[in-house]
Amino acid sequence: MDKYRVVVWCESCRGDDEGCFGGSSEIIGAQFETWEEAEKAGAHYCFDLPYRYRVEQADMH
Repeated sequence: MDKYRVVVWCESCRGDDEGCFGGSSEIIGAQFETWEEAEKAGAHYCFDLPYRYRVEQADMH
């Protein structure tokens, strides 16, 4: 069964080593069983923050 993860980043700090997430991105939480669970977690985490997020399939290697 597929698992999903949420990747977050700050568009304003992208590329700034001293910015949010070191200018890159970060994976929040653990792996989620469904896309819907991951989407809900991303929306909740970024709700009142200037972050963007995407849900992607977790690497199972």
